[in-house]
Amino acid sequence: MAISDSLWLLLLSMLPISEIRGAMIYWSANKDTLNVIWCYALSVFGNFLVVPFILLLFRPVVKRLKKTKLFRRPANWLETRAKKKAEGLMRASAIGIFFFVAIPLPTTGAWTGSMIAALLDMRFKYALPAIFAGIMVSGIIMILVLTGILNLGALGNLITG
Repeated sequence: MAISDSLWLLLLSMLPISEIRGAMIYWSANKDTLNVIWCYALSVFGNFLVVPFILLLFRPVVKRLKKTKLFRRPANWLETRAKKKAEGLMRASAIGIFFFVAIPLPTTGAWTGSMIAALLDMRFKYALPAIFAGIMVSGIIMILVLTGILNLGALGNLITG
């Protein structure tokens, strides 16, 4: 049984490496069979679906893993990595998390943004909407780039003169 394009979009948007960027790239390769509005809505939903769980469970899970011999090292690495990314966002909080998630670059998505918010002890009611808005903007940017409406080459030429 073949997996449907919609299910692929949902799964890709939920994964920590691909997130919404990977789902949008998948959409771009399958434009002839996928509607852009459906793709955007499904990808935003899928990427956001994991956020509440990360916000609520990240710190307790890492704390527990650090106490085990087998997972101490990976848990310390994960916590250190998230804290390193969090340093610049300490003061800006929700606005910083929003921009961090909104910029569609590697390691700047909802997963890392949620881990940072959890490590900062950001209140759920501030972190959740900031991350959701960041996911939405990231998806829009990806669609604009993949459709050619936003030409990053031309933007680079404008900046460099």
